[in-house]
Amino acid sequence: MKKELLAYAEIMLENGVQTMKKRVKIFLLGICMALSVNVMSGTVFAKPSIFSETACVLDVQSGAILYEKNKNQKEYPASITKIMTTLVAIENSSMDEEVVYTDNAFANWESGASNAGIKVGERISMEESLYAAMLASANEACNGMAEHISGSIDGFVKKMNQKAKELGCQNTHFANTNGLWKKNHYTTAYDMALIGRAAIRNEDFKTIAGTKTYIMSKTNKNKRGPSEPLVNHHKMINPADYPQYEYEYCEGGKTGYTSKSRNTLVTFAKKGDMELVCAVMKCNNSVWLEPNAYTDTTKLFNYCFENYEKTKIQDNAASEINEQYLFTNFSPFYSKETSCLHIDENAGVILPKGVSIDQAEKKIKYYDKAIEENGKKVIGRLSYTYKGQEVGATNIYFDENDSPTLRDSIDMSKWFDEAVETASKPPFPWKKVSLLIILACCIIGVSILCFLKVREYQVKTENRHRFKRNRRNLLRKERDFYINRFK
Repeated sequence: MKKELLAYAEIMLENGVQTMKKRVKIFLLGICMALSVNVMSGTVFAKPSIFSETACVLDVQSGAILYEKNKNQKEYPASITKIMTTLVAIENSSMDEEVVYTDNAFANWESGASNAGIKVGERISMEESLYAAMLASANEACNGMAEHISGSIDGFVKKMNQKAKELGCQNTHFANTNGLWKKNHYTTAYDMALIGRAAIRNEDFKTIAGTKTYIMSKTNKNKRGPSEPLVNHHKMINPADYPQYEYEYCEGGKTGYTSKSRNTLVTFAKKGDMELVCAVMKCNNSVWLEPNAYTDTTKLFNYCFENYEKTKIQDNAASEINEQYLFTNFSPFYSKETSCLHIDENAGVILPKGVSIDQAEKKIKYYDKAIEENGKKVIGRLSYTYKGQEVGATNIYFDENDSPTLRDSIDMSKWFDEAVETASKPPFPWKKVSLLIILACCIIGVSILCFLKVREYQVKTENRHRFKRNRRNLLRKERDFYINRFK
C-alpha cells in the first residue's frame, strides 16, 4: 500500500511540473505572437510573378514605388519614347500652332514604321500632331513637332534629355523622338514610370492619352479629310479584337515594339483616389500570346489596388504644421480656419493596407528662402517615409494674409528659428524600443525555461532519494518483523 502511494505521489508531482511547464510555454508563445503582430503590422504582401523582364509601378501623387522588377535595368524603349516627346512638345508649344512637315520628318525610318499618313509639305495643327503621335504612334508626327519647336530634331532631343534629368531619370538617354532603335537610345522601367508620372499630371497629355479615337481635320494636302480616324493602339483602353484585355480603371497609355526592344508598355490607371502608372519592358510575347505586357500590367494594377491604400494627410498635417512645428508662440493668430499656411488638398500617403499613417516617419523641412512654384510661395516640404522609402510628400505653402496682427505683432525670425529647432528634433525611436522589448522578453523566457528545467531535475532527484529511503526503511521493518517473529 505504501509503495502504491509513493508511486502515485511521484506521478502526480511529475504531471504537475509538466503542466506548469506547458502553461508557461503557451504564455511565452502568446507574448511573442502579440509582439510579432505589433512589429509586423506592416506586412509586405507577396509580389506577383510577371513575364516581362523589367517593370515598375509608381503612385502618381506621391511617387512611391509599389512594385519593381529590375527597375534600373537599361532597355530599349521603342515607341513609349513618344510619351516624353509629347510631354516636351506640350510644354513648349500651344495647341493651335501650325506644324509644317518637311522631308526631315520622314528621314531614317525603318521599314513598316508606324505613321499617320502625313505627307511632305502638309500643314497640321500641333494638337492634331500630338494625337497622331500618341494614338497612331506616328513617327513623322514626332519628328515634325520636334523640328517645328526646336528648329531641328537633334535640338528637340536635347530638350528631351534635359527633361529626363529634371525628372530624376539617371539611366536614360534619348537619341531620337520616336523610339526607332538606336544603340544609345535607352531607358529603364523606373525612369519611364517617372516620365509617365510627370506626363499624366499634365491635363492636356491626360486627355490625349485617354482618347480612344480621333478624327483629324482637312489639310492643304488632304481636302476631303482622312478616310479613317486615328485609333488608340493601347488594348486596355481600346481593346478592339481583344476584349479580354479591357481594364475598367485604365486612363490611357502608350504601346511600343521593335524587334530588339520587344514589347514595351506604359499604362495609367485610377481606382478611387489612387492613381498609378505602370511601365513594363522587354516582354517577348505579343498581344495574341499570353502572358504578355497586358496581362502583366493588369496583374500589377490588381496587386497594387488590392494591397495598398491612400491616406490623406490634409487633416493630420494641417494642425501639426500650425501648432506643433510653427507658430507655437503665436497659435491664436494661426487657427486651422484662418491659417496662411496650407498643403496640397489631395496630398496623401500610400501604405500597405493595415498600416496606419502613424507608423510612417514624418519629416518637415523648411527652406531658407521661399520658392515660387506655379504662382504659389513654397516655404517647406512635408514628407513621410516607411521602411526607408518615401511614401508621400507635399509642399507647405504660405499665403499672404491682410490681418494687421500678422504684419505688426509677429517677429517672423522668432517662429522660424523655433520651427527649425523643433523640426530638427529626432523622432522617438519606436523601432529600437520594440526590439529591446522583444529581446528582454526572449531573455526572460529563456531564463524561465532554464529555471523550470533545473527545478524539474531537482524534483526528480528528491523524489528518487525519497523513494530509496522509504524502500530501505520498509525493507528494514520487514526484516526486523521476521527476525522478531522467529526468535
